[in-house]
Amino acid sequence: MSKLVAIDLDGTFLNPHYTISALNADAVKKAQQAGAEIVIATGRANFDVQRLFEDEQLSTWVIGANGAATYDPDGKLSLPSPLETIYAKEIVTWLNDENYYYEIVTAKEIFITSKAKQVLQDEMDIVHQDGRSEMERARKRQLGQANIKEIDDYIEVFQAGDEIFKITIVSFDEERRRSAADTLSKKGLNLFSSADFNLEIVSGKASKGIALKKLAKHLDVEKEDIIAIGDSMNDLPMLEVVGTKVAMGNATEEVKQHCDYTTGTNEQDGVARVIEKEILQK
Repeated sequence: MSKLVAIDLDGTFLNPHYTISALNADAVKKAQQAGAEIVIATGRANFDVQRLFEDEQLSTWVIGANGAATYDPDGKLSLPSPLETIYAKEIVTWLNDENYYYEIVTAKEIFITSKAKQVLQDEMDIVHQDGRSEMERARKRQLGQANIKEIDDYIEVFQAGDEIFKITIVSFDEERRRSAADTLSKKGLNLFSSADFNLEIVSGKASKGIALKKLAKHLDVEKEDIIAIGDSMNDLPMLEVVGTKVAMGNATEEVKQHCDYTTGTNEQDGVARVIEKEILQK
């Protein structure tokens, strides 16, 4: 029976510099040669994952947008769970009226309004805290994603008729993040946080766990033959549906408590260690 290894991206497969180490990349390739299926499960869009894969010439399954869209190793979209248009319009209208930074994620692009960058900068200037360097790092991460397109009005996205897989909110103000979560939480939606300062909204039918179960069924892999590796709260849904749960050394304490064991940090190539232990040595 083949193995399926589900690997979170930020804080797990990526090192603190947001790149893939040669050791992690080599471990994935060796696991694939040994017959294992690899899936990267992330809040990021698939096209952003592919940009990160280029230097290491990687090709894997990808569960993107926190489970809203799954892609095969050739980049073909399968098993999509887009946001219902009525919910997406309500969310974006409220965020726009309340002057939040937000991103609308489709299969091919990430849309932000022309005022979005200034909104993020203004929040950095207003919020006084010791972690300004962390805010700057988060800002660069968001604006450094692939395929970001500025638009004058969010209505343009809905007029184009493209499926929306995720809406991402970034705020450096904890109270504003809490307000957004309280206001936008409703039946039919799932809300996750995959990084500092962000909130990600997807369909209630989407999560890393739901997508991973669908993929495992498609690949005919049993639960006991699935390994998942993660570090953050949005990884819990996939950790709950697998046979072997592994936390990164830099994972939150709650994630560690849900796992069978803890590997090294993302700076110590913790993913490569798991693949060596669970796939290559067996």
